[in-house]
Order: sequence, then structure tokens, then C-alpha cells
Amino acid sequence: MKTFKYLAFPCLLLILSTAGCLTSLQRQSSSAKVMTAASGVVLSLTTPSLTYASEEPILLKLSIQGGESDLLVPFVNVATSGAFTHLKVTDTDGNIVEPKRSITLPGTEEIFIEIGQKTIQCIRGFELKSTETPVVSLENLRKHYQLQKGNYTIALTMELPVYRDHLKRRQPEVIELEEEIKRIKKVTDAHVSAADIRSAVNDLQQQIERLEKKSKDVYLPVRSLLGSVSLTSNSIVLTIE
Repeated sequence: MKTFKYLAFPCLLLILSTAGCLTSLQRQSSSAKVMTAASGVVLSLTTPSLTYASEEPILLKLSIQGGESDLLVPFVNVATSGAFTHLKVTDTDGNIVEPKRSITLPGTEEIFIEIGQKTIQCIRGFELKSTETPVVSLENLRKHYQLQKGNYTIALTMELPVYRDHLKRRQPEVIELEEEIKRIKKVTDAHVSAADIRSAVNDLQQQIERLEKKSKDVYLPVRSLLGSVSLTSNSIVLTIE
């Protein structure tokens, strides 16, 4: 009995150690997948002019060039002004200019989608395709920074979360059309031919297909988060006269 006790404790330590190693390997694997998937993503910061008069609005645009693979990322990170959350402004002496009004990342609204008997917690997502370059704008930099005369260097960093899976939420219009199809299929009126029923059903199914193709909204299951990738934009130098 004593021998069993002496053996049990080292075995328990070995099991816990092995479990820890497996968890570490899984995290490393996920991190590697994220880095590979995000390979080639480029952030490009631009502005219509590099010289601005005092009080003139300063428009910034951020284009996000897709990488080698399509990525599933949160909508708020790449399609709202939240993309500019980690904007960095420095003066000619290299001092960081603190914002008078911070650019914040909007909260990610939690959405619950029912799949069969399961309810899956999601957030609104964005499919960053390898062949596309979406653009998001910050309408006026002056709303966030007090800029006096001089030169300023502007750059941006982004911690971009990447997800593994996505879902689509069925639109209310689609649900209504599906219910209408069920109702039509149950019609037993002798004056309504089978051909008429098939024609009506086909028309409704075509409407459903058009609606589903038109809808580009995707939703990311919270538990499918793979990790995040660090991205850095180019730098631009603005002159305030």
C-alpha cells in the first residue's frame, strides 16, 4: 500500500506536467497558424495632403491589404474608426503627442446564434479577403489631437484578433419566405395544379438565394479565437503651417 502511494504522487506530477506541455504546444501551434494566415497583410496610412493650414480638417485613411489567406477578424477592428485606436503621433523632437480625446475601439456586441440545439456566442465579423483592400477613414485628426505649427510623424499599430470559424445568421426575410414555401406546399386546393405550386416555390427559393448572396454579414464564435497578430503601418509626416 505504501509503495502504491509513493508511486502515485510521481505519476500525478508526470500527468500534470504532460498536460501543461500539451497546452503550451497547442498555444504555440495556434500562434503559428495566426502568423502564417496573416502573412502579407499590409497597413497603409494615407492623407490627401501632407501640408495643412491651421484648423484645416485632417483626413486619414487606412487601407488594409489582405495577405496570402482569407482572414476572419472582428468587424470593429477593420471597418470602424476603432482601427485607429493605437495611432501614434510624435513631434519633431520625437516626443509623443498625447490625444485630447482618445480613439477607442467600439465594444463588440455579443450575438447569440442557434445551431440545432446549441446556442453559440458570437461577435460580428469581417472576412478580410486576400484579394481585397478595405479602407477605413478617420474624418478629422484634429478632433483627437491638438496640433500646433510644425511637423508631425504619424504611424499606427494594430493587434488584430484572428478567428478560425464563422457563422451566418438567418435573415428575418429569409425565414418568412421559408415559412411561405411550407404553407404553399401544403395547399390541397383542386384548382391549384402541382405545376403552379412548383413554380411558386421556385420563385420564392430564388428570392431566398438572392437575399443570402446579398448579405455579407458574418459572425465569429467567441470560442474560435486563434490568437492575434501585431501589424504596423507606414509612417507619414504632416506639416501644420
